[in-house]
Amino acid sequence: MIQIDMLFKLAGLGVVVAVIHQVLTRAGREELATLATVAGVVIALFMVVELISQLLSSVKSIFQLY
Repeated sequence: MIQIDMLFKLAGLGVVVAVIHQVLTRAGREELATLATVAGVVIALFMVVELISQLLSSVKSIFQLY
């Protein structure tokens, strides 16, 4: 089952990135806004990679692979 705290961290990250993107866009800094969005996606992917690793380890132990 997904950890609720991880879900809230991802949601909070999404909100912060969206606010930063809007502020930078309105200030006329579209390039920085895009960079901030990409950085937010990369951070979210790093957070999710750990969960995927745990999932694969669980599947491996359940089916006794390797």
